[in-house]
Amino acid sequence: MCRAATATLDAMATDATPISLAAAVAREPERALLTRTAPFETCALEGTPLAGVPITTVELPAGGELYGLVTAHLAKQASTSSFSFDVGKRTRRGTCCDSDDSDEDGDSEVTRAAVPDLGLGLFTFSFEDKPVHALHQTMGEVVGTQCGAALMKNLVLIAPGANEVSRLTKFCDELISAADSTTSSKFTVYRFHVSHHYWRRCEVVEARPIQSVVLPAALKAKVVDDLADFVCPSTRKWYLEHGIPYKRAYLLHGAPGAGKTSLIQALAGRFKRNVCYLGCLTHPDMNDDALKEAMNRVPHKSIIVLEDVDALFSGRVKKHGDKSALTFSGVLNALDGVGGCSGQIFVMTTNHRELLDPALIRNGRVDLHVEFTDATREQMKGLFMQFYKAATATQADEFADALSAVLGEKTVSCAALQHFFILQRKATIEEAIANVGTVLEEAAAHGQALEAKKTSAAAKDEAAEKEKEEDQEQDPKAKGTKSLKGKAGSPAAATGAGGKEVHVHLHVD
Repeated sequence: MCRAATATLDAMATDATPISLAAAVAREPERALLTRTAPFETCALEGTPLAGVPITTVELPAGGELYGLVTAHLAKQASTSSFSFDVGKRTRRGTCCDSDDSDEDGDSEVTRAAVPDLGLGLFTFSFEDKPVHALHQTMGEVVGTQCGAALMKNLVLIAPGANEVSRLTKFCDELISAADSTTSSKFTVYRFHVSHHYWRRCEVVEARPIQSVVLPAALKAKVVDDLADFVCPSTRKWYLEHGIPYKRAYLLHGAPGAGKTSLIQALAGRFKRNVCYLGCLTHPDMNDDALKEAMNRVPHKSIIVLEDVDALFSGRVKKHGDKSALTFSGVLNALDGVGGCSGQIFVMTTNHRELLDPALIRNGRVDLHVEFTDATREQMKGLFMQFYKAATATQADEFADALSAVLGEKTVSCAALQHFFILQRKATIEEAIANVGTVLEEAAAHGQALEAKKTSAAAKDEAAEKEKEEDQEQDPKAKGTKSLKGKAGSPAAATGAGGKEVHVHLHVD
């Protein structure tokens, strides 16, 4: 705060005579904090080349996305000498080998460290070979927040000249474009900040190759080919010509631990997309308008991910404990409005598609349903070859045979298999094959009940239906009556008068 304003505050603090707010404003305009007509006190520019010359200013309130981008940019400038520190993550390369936590080969290590951010003051930098100034300041008195006392901050961009808003706009646009940029090796993870209504940049993640995701080849090709066709320029042109919103929505459903999240991350690297996690739908501040804003402000070229969508609604009724004001119709409207950012990709995941309301996953809202199952024989072999790169195809077959024999009519998730390979990381190929029984032991130790093979159940249903049809063909009078065949003592069902189902038991002497 300027010296004159400080003196005014001190003078008013010693004035014991009660006065009205209007009188206070009239007597001491510097004391009026309720109304602000300028982005900063003019005395802040005294002694600088900006004093008394025409300027253009742009104000960036603290908490906004642009505020964070600009302060991070200024903190990296060589001329910046005022900083604030916070605790964050830092990649330390070439760590000392005598450290207990360091890698033997001196590879990079991610550690908690002091991360610099922009401090208070007036900063000068260059853009398009012309000077630009930034005033980072606090405003008003200390205020109480949910996290304690805080000072309100803002950032003012200042360009010499009367009509320089286009240059400041271009500067901010370039920062946004740089933040949204992706490569085949890295992508940025965003999470929506409900209170400030912007996508917060969380971290830059190393993209995993699509080949590293062990899925059935047909399933992987189905998704990759569909997405490759969608991002093709000719596809966009076709959508626009026919007046269809240019967007694509996927529902990844099925068994937990089957690779849904891994596939999303691999697709982000393969198609150079950022990943935006919308995991705040149960936040108390979330409502229909906030969700719509989230959709409208999604970073360019992103995959919007809504994980475990079945946890939000049971049909159209909100789950118990959900404190948000979000409605089912608000979610539907937001999904329909994803096309507001042309070319967006939306992914919903769930372990229980049957719990979702049909309106949520109908054609037009979800374009492709992709089912994930527990590990198939193809995945068993693929995972084995990935963890034991020296193994032969014959040994991979031996591992799949041994594992299938141990499981019997049960199945195992890919996550459980990965856990098995972590436990066997010091074992040889032969030892890993011999130790497949550990899969069942670990499942029992983690309280997991392995599921029966769905294909077996489906086959049994088909056989029962076929048997029923054969019985009806042999005995025309049996039409409308279910077969009474069954094991001794097992219940069978027959249709009685009035269409009611009658249960009987068959006894064999």
